[in-house]
Amino acid sequence: MYKKLTVIFISLLGGLIVIGAMQEPELRESGKFVAYRGGGQLVDYQKLAGNGCTAHSIVRSENSHIENTIESIDDANNAGFHIFHINIHRSQDDRFVVFHDWTLDCATNGSGEVRASSTGLLSELDAGYGYTFDDGKSFPFREKGYRISRLETVLDKYPDKPFWLNIKNNDEASFSALYEMLTRKYKNRLSRMVIITSEQGVRWFQKKDPALVTLSTESTKDCLKRYVLYGWTGIFPKACANRPILIPPSKVKYLWGYPKKFAALAQKNGSEVFLWTEHTSVKSQHLEIENGVGVVTGDIYGVGALMNK
Repeated sequence: MYKKLTVIFISLLGGLIVIGAMQEPELRESGKFVAYRGGGQLVDYQKLAGNGCTAHSIVRSENSHIENTIESIDDANNAGFHIFHINIHRSQDDRFVVFHDWTLDCATNGSGEVRASSTGLLSELDAGYGYTFDDGKSFPFREKGYRISRLETVLDKYPDKPFWLNIKNNDEASFSALYEMLTRKYKNRLSRMVIITSEQGVRWFQKKDPALVTLSTESTKDCLKRYVLYGWTGIFPKACANRPILIPPSKVKYLWGYPKKFAALAQKNGSEVFLWTEHTSVKSQHLEIENGVGVVTGDIYGVGALMNK
């Protein structure tokens, strides 16, 4: 009995592998570069884990500006980035601003939670005030004119660019305010936007508008777990379809067919694959752009050098 079941199982397994090989798709396009937080300074992530402050954890590089600023996004655009990822917060007056931290104390000359301040007050702060390479001995970005921008300012400046909007607030009032603003002012651009949020946010936005592309840490983990489990059969998980698939570089070794076969299978199912490298140098990453895998990075200088080779 057990021998028969074993034979049946092996036969089915072999059949799935053959079917997967027969259905292997062709790569449709190269990978894309995504400007993480609109670009910015490289970060010592060990140091960041200890102090919890990005502005106090930057390392010297040839990148010119700080993250989530108009200046950095301009640089990213000039370097040839295809997509902009930015962080956004709802302000006290129900507008959205481009900024990462929950509080103002680390990066700016302000204090308190972002959501407790109006856009008028936020726009007057020095967004480069707290950035330091040397533990506070110098502050090279202080009083250089960096400001916290309104989301509309950034979207209006680049009407033809796709954006990934990473909303930091995790409440229905913020979800509703963002959706109302986007549908009122940028309805024709929604298909080129991705909302990065919590699992609660994914459920809210999907219920409101199933056509919106939404991502969360949980949905990304679910996608990758399912692909590791049975992606080698050629069957693509529904949880991975029609969305960007974000992969930490340390996890690529677990993904069958990575990079080219995985990317081709993803593209066939309406998805794109990206390495999530954050504020690290692209020189330290094994880039797979030609094999269909994009890179999410803040290293504007590094990408510019690659694009202009």
